[in-house]
Amino acid sequence: MEAERVNQILKHAIDRLQILSYIPRCWDDDVVVDIKCQPVLNSLERLWMAEEQLKELESSSSANDGKDIGIIKQMHKAARTACRNFAADRDSLQVIMSRPELQSEDFTKFINYLNELKGQIMVRLTTTVEDEATNRTMLHDLTERERHFEDSREILQTKLNELREEKEQVSSGLDLTLRKLQNELQEITRHNNVEIETVQNEMSDAINKATSDHEVKMKQLTEKVAMLEKKAKQVVDTNKEEEQKMRKEKSRTEGALNEKIAEYDMHMRERTETMETLKADFERESEEYAILKEHFDKIDLDISRSAEEDSLLAAVSRREEFGKYVIFMAASDIQKIYRGRRDRAIVDKIKSKAKKGGKKGKKGK
Repeated sequence: MEAERVNQILKHAIDRLQILSYIPRCWDDDVVVDIKCQPVLNSLERLWMAEEQLKELESSSSANDGKDIGIIKQMHKAARTACRNFAADRDSLQVIMSRPELQSEDFTKFINYLNELKGQIMVRLTTTVEDEATNRTMLHDLTERERHFEDSREILQTKLNELREEKEQVSSGLDLTLRKLQNELQEITRHNNVEIETVQNEMSDAINKATSDHEVKMKQLTEKVAMLEKKAKQVVDTNKEEEQKMRKEKSRTEGALNEKIAEYDMHMRERTETMETLKADFERESEEYAILKEHFDKIDLDISRSAEEDSLLAAVSRREEFGKYVIFMAASDIQKIYRGRRDRAIVDKIKSKAKKGGKKGKKGK
C-alpha cells in the first residue's frame, strides 16, 4: 500500500511536470485567444506575472532573499493551480499541446524522456526483493562474462600479432616474386614490340595489294551502274503508263469515298447528340452519387467512432476490475494478519490462565 501511495504521488508529479512543459514561458496572445475557460486564464496570468517578477528580481543587482523566496513560493502556488485547472479542463490543455512550436524534435524527445522516466519509476516500485536480487545476480554474471571475454580478447590480440608477423614475412616473399615477374614482363614487352613491327610491315604490303584490287573492282562496278541506269529508264516509262491507270482508278474511288464520308458524318452527328444526352444524365447521377457518398461516409465515421468508444470503455472497465482485484487481495491479506494476531492473543491468554490454575491446585494439596 505504501508503494502504491508513493507511486501515485510520483505519477501525479510527473503529470504536472508534463503539463508545465506545454505552458508558454511568457504571455502568448494566440494561446489566450483560444482558451475559453476563465479559471485557466486567471491561473495562467498569475503564473506569468510571478515568473516576470522573479526574472526582474534576478536581473536586479540588489536582490532581497526574503522577497525572492516569497515570489518563488507564489510562483509554485500559481504553477500548482494552473496544473489543476488544465487537468480539469481538457480543451484548454489540448490548446497548449497543439501549438506549432511544440512539434519540434527536441520537445518530442523531452516528452519521450518523461514517459521513460515514468516507466522506470513504475518498474522500480513494482519490482520485488526477489526480482532485485535476481537482477543483481544477473549483473554479476554479466560482469564476470565481460571479464572473461576481455581475457579472450587479449589472447586473440596476441595471436593476431603473431599472424601479422607471419603475413609480413609472406608479403616480403611475394614482393620478391613480384619484382621477378616485373622483369619477365619487361622482357615480354620488348619481344612484343619486335613482333608488332613485323606485323605492321606485313599489313602495309596487304594494304597496297588491296588498293590495286579495289581499283579493278571500281571499274567493273562503273560498267554495271551504266547498265542498271538503262534498265531504270525502261522501268520509269513502264511506271508512267501504270500511273495513268492508277489515277483514273483513284478519281473513281474518291467519289465513292466522299459518299461514305457524308454518310459517316450523318451517323456521327446522331452519335454526338446521343453522347450529350448521356453526359447530362451522367452529371445528374454524379451529383446524386456525391450526396449519397457523403451520407454513407458520415454513417461509416459514426460507426468507427462508436467502435473506438466501445474499445476505450472496455479498456477502462478492465482497468477498474484490476484495481478492485488488487484492493480486495490487499484487504484479504490485512484481515488474515489481523485474525492471526487476535487468535494468537487469545491462545496466549488461555495458556496463562491454565498455568495460574495449575499452581493454585498444588498449593491446596
